[in-house]
Amino acid sequence: MNKKIKVILLIFTILIGTWAYFFWKFRDIGDSSVASLYVQNDQEDTSSEKGPYSQKFQEKLFYELKGKEKLPKFEDFPATVFSDNKNIIVDVNSDPIGKIFPTAIRYSVKYNGISFAGKYSTAEWGCGTGCQNGAIVDADTGHIYPIPGLMVSGFEVRKDSRLLIQNPLLMKGGWREWYPIIYWEWAGNKLKLISVYKVDFVKKEIIETGQDDAFNWIN
Repeated sequence: MNKKIKVILLIFTILIGTWAYFFWKFRDIGDSSVASLYVQNDQEDTSSEKGPYSQKFQEKLFYELKGKEKLPKFEDFPATVFSDNKNIIVDVNSDPIGKIFPTAIRYSVKYNGISFAGKYSTAEWGCGTGCQNGAIVDADTGHIYPIPGLMVSGFEVRKDSRLLIQNPLLMKGGWREWYPIIYWEWAGNKLKLISVYKVDFVKKEIIETGQDDAFNWIN
């Protein structure tokens, strides 16, 4: 076997080995990338922020405001219907968003189980830096209900409550005064708007704004 053939065989062997390594390493890349989208809500780098947008200012203000604001509470909206289904089958054809993000929704539902309003699961996935999207899934029927608009800090729910908080307050630097904190009540097959709040950095308080702020944000 001459030298040229040996070199060709060596290169071919290296290429095959490299391909096999990456194939096995990333064979589940779909689910793993969805997992990273779900687990991590990418936030902006706020290390260089100054004034009211700095992490130090916002963490201090958040600590001062905590418990003082009169905001809707989870316990005020108890769940009224329940399910114990542990094998939720998502009906991706029940809403257009299910056809666009089927893997993200299925992964989240499998991870979360029933997590909202007694008989619903929730799904959340990233759509860029400081951007999240989400959906609600009926545990019994698999029907998908999209959460309106995009979010900057995701949403917060509880298994025993019908309250959903969109953009829950996370003042760790970079929070803007125009970010709306939106409170929704689950009404069986849709979200009913309760109230909208924003942070006033000048007055150092959380203020209730008009509901138009919610619709302007999500439309």
